[in-house]
Amino acid sequence: MRLYLVVAMLVLALAAFTQAQEAEAEAAASGIGEMGKNLADKAQATLEVIRTSDIVTNSQTWLEQQLEKVKQKISEITQ
Repeated sequence: MRLYLVVAMLVLALAAFTQAQEAEAEAAASGIGEMGKNLADKAQATLEVIRTSDIVTNSQTWLEQQLEKVKQKISEITQ
């Protein structure tokens, strides 16, 4: 009879240990998810700053002007 009680206690202890491990794993996954979200937010903010910077805007305008000049020269040559 005592053997049944010992086995039952071991099963309950194993169940409690397993649940504690699952809770710990979920907490770790939640922390990693939060860290990833913060990193993504910072990266998005940095890219937005870069995209709207004067250097990028001026470079884009200059490239568009050069492309337009090339298009005009090609149209002059083909006419």
